[in-house]
Amino acid sequence: MWGTIAAAVEEQTAATKEIANNISQASQGIQEVNENVSQCSTVAGDIAQDIAKVNDAVRGISQSSKEVQASSEDLQQMSAELKNIVVSFKV
Repeated sequence: MWGTIAAAVEEQTAATKEIANNISQASQGIQEVNENVSQCSTVAGDIAQDIAKVNDAVRGISQSSKEVQASSEDLQQMSAELKNIVVSFKV
């Protein structure tokens, strides 16, 4: 009888150690997942900042493009005026 109890206790001890080992491995896996999620979150934040910078740059380029267009229109008008002035001086 004592042998049976000892065997059962030994079997229970082995099973408990196995369960503890599995829990430890699961805990490590969860910790790795948490670290990966944290890294992904950081990268996502960096990407969002980069997108905001690109948006700002695009706004600046758009404004510069409008200014270039306005300058081009002014130059076109000045060219036409100069052409009219030059024509009036022709002999």
